[in-house]
Amino acid sequence: MPQPTVPAEMEAMLADLAVSARRAPDAYLASARATLLRILARPELLDPSRLTAHGEGLSRNLLFGTEAVSVWAMVWPPGAVTPVHDHHCSCCFGLLRGTLRETWYRPISDTHAVATQDVVRAPGFVACMMPSGPNLHRIANDGPDAAVSIHVYGYDHRVQASSIHRTYAVAAG
Repeated sequence: MPQPTVPAEMEAMLADLAVSARRAPDAYLASARATLLRILARPELLDPSRLTAHGEGLSRNLLFGTEAVSVWAMVWPPGAVTPVHDHHCSCCFGLLRGTLRETWYRPISDTHAVATQDVVRAPGFVACMMPSGPNLHRIANDGPDAAVSIHVYGYDHRVQASSIHRTYAVAAG
């Protein structure tokens, strides 16, 4: 029996993910986690051109999108960092290569937050959360090599430019 082509296999996997977005939150997050783990285990399913940086900062490359879900490859050159932020939608990410520092924060006002936890994420790490928060974090590549992560967000990329709901300044604390 012939093997399915790589693009068809990836397309089917992402189509199944889009269908799961209509399920209960726990079932959807389990499906998003399983999809990310499959992608991380089979990076050859990804178009290599979507895993390259475009410019100097963080590169966001759309892999797939529907009205309910968008999947992005994020390319993090050394020194790339997000602001402290939360999300207006579900947020799942898995680390394909490199390392990333994820710092969690607690809001102390509508505009400021203090750090509560700091962890270095390695390839294979997957996290999923709903926007029931507060789920404030910042992700940074403070290593010497580029990193690539795959993100699954519960929003329509054609309607909203980003998954970020709000950004926060870091307060001394």
